[in-house]
Amino acid sequence: MKKAMFERDFLYPTKNPLEPGSVNVKVYPPKNTGGLPIVVKAKTNHNPLDYVIDIVGILQTDIFDRIKIDIKSEGIIYFVPYDKSDSAVRVNFTEKDNYSIGKVSDTDLLL
Repeated sequence: MKKAMFERDFLYPTKNPLEPGSVNVKVYPPKNTGGLPIVVKAKTNHNPLDYVIDIVGILQTDIFDRIKIDIKSEGIIYFVPYDKSDSAVRVNFTEKDNYSIGKVSDTDLLL
């Protein structure tokens, strides 16, 4: 297991303004492929996959704009659900706000 270079908790907006969602974000050292692994783990019962664009936008603005990294093109982004019965997924951005989602096993994650 690798050690995270950066870890932080974030709030993000949901459909109910009085119930923000919360995620824990860990950024790991780059893999051999040059991508920057980012693990976004839900801390509330909200499904973070419903808010991918919002969460990635917050991460980009609050962390990665400062170091001039575009996480949509340079990041390897994983989302881990709050409910352990659901599978973790990898989010791949194809264009500006277009993305695809693929399931990954827990062994692929750096948890």
